Amino acid sequence: MCGYYDPVRIAHSHNIPILWYIHIGYGASTIHSNDYSNLSQILQISESDRIRLPKRFVDNEEENVGEESVEYSEFLPISSSSVLEQIDSTDWLVLRANDGISKPHEVRGGPVDALIAYATQPNGSLLYQEAFLTTYRTFISSTELIDKLIRRYIYMSLSDAQSFVKVARQSFSMLVRVVDELCAVEIIRELVRTITKFINRLIGDGNYTFAKLLRMPSLFEFRSSAIAKQMTYLDAELFQKIEPAEMLWWSMEQNEKKSPNLCSFTEHFNKQLRTMGNYNSYLAILSALDSGPIRRLDWSKNALDMLKDHSSIMDSSHSFKNYRTLLSESLPPCLPYIGLVLQDLTFVHIGNTNYLAPENCNYCKNLINFGKRWQQFAILDSIRRFKSWNYSIEKDDKILYFFQDFKNYLSEDDIWELSETIKPRLRRNK
Repeated sequence: MCGYYDPVRIAHSHNIPILWYIHIGYGASTIHSNDYSNLSQILQISESDRIRLPKRFVDNEEENVGEESVEYSEFLPISSSSVLEQIDSTDWLVLRANDGISKPHEVRGGPVDALIAYATQPNGSLLYQEAFLTTYRTFISSTELIDKLIRRYIYMSLSDAQSFVKVARQSFSMLVRVVDELCAVEIIRELVRTITKFINRLIGDGNYTFAKLLRMPSLFEFRSSAIAKQMTYLDAELFQKIEPAEMLWWSMEQNEKKSPNLCSFTEHFNKQLRTMGNYNSYLAILSALDSGPIRRLDWSKNALDMLKDHSSIMDSSHSFKNYRTLLSESLPPCLPYIGLVLQDLTFVHIGNTNYLAPENCNYCKNLINFGKRWQQFAILDSIRRFKSWNYSIEKDDKILYFFQDFKNYLSEDDIWELSETIKPRLRRNK
């Protein structure tokens, strides 16, 4: 996920030490030039390196070790419960000693929980933290990591000792960074449930600042007019690419290869959309609201009245008479409902022969029925006229990010499951 808050501003406004949020923000690297020098030294591994093996071991942890993993004969895995409760996890790690430094700090390996704990030590290496955040997905899922960071934070926050408080803060800082950088595919229901439960706990503890920082950004934070503008921005961008030939071919063959721009467009906030003349997305929103899984839910009278008002415009009876009237009266720029354009072209194609009937033309054959072409032209010419105008809308990446190119959507089965979770079906008595 992308972060849209300013950690420096938030830290100052709440008198929070800025070091707490050293990793919170827009994903920019915190590695400085001297850290890159350290990284170069770390990557220079030789046989003469002095490796310090773990000092502490606990049995009974099951970990999957890859075939190519480095093996240390003295190493024993540890349990996942105790290490997360330690302020310092270096005793569980495999470290490389540095010349002239009494306490080694270059991590060479260790159990997952020890690596997590080391990444959240207050005075730990920023370079290691960056390396951990960049690569953790290769040995632990984001869901598991978030769960462990929450456990570590909760345990450390139970104590008022300054050392524990520092670890708790650093653990929370790491947690926010992980959540902030989640990919769309990682945001599964289980993860959302875990984070929501933790946020509720923070609120219950009166820790509103932390709860706000961890709260996932939502589309509902933006004005409906702003969302409508960005939907129109996307629609208009695709609409301008559609050529009349693509729509003609689609009405005859439904060939995606011949109509790539049309397919992109069709895959792609009622009042604001209507105001902007974006009838394509307008109808898509109304169709979603009128679908079975959503229509069966309990809505307020005001919501139903509003939906009824909008739905009357897109009423399909009398060949969308209300919509066609509104469209003819709309001032440009405007985005027509492409589905209806394709429907009209299909009806013209199916309802009219390609050639004139010989019996009506002195039995002359192979005479092109250009009357059919006039009808097709009348439909397509209206589209060409709409393309003569375009919207003057500035791109807003903060909003467009949430759309995810409309690739992240629920299946029909998932929508029904969610609907029945909100409003369970009534069981019939047998």
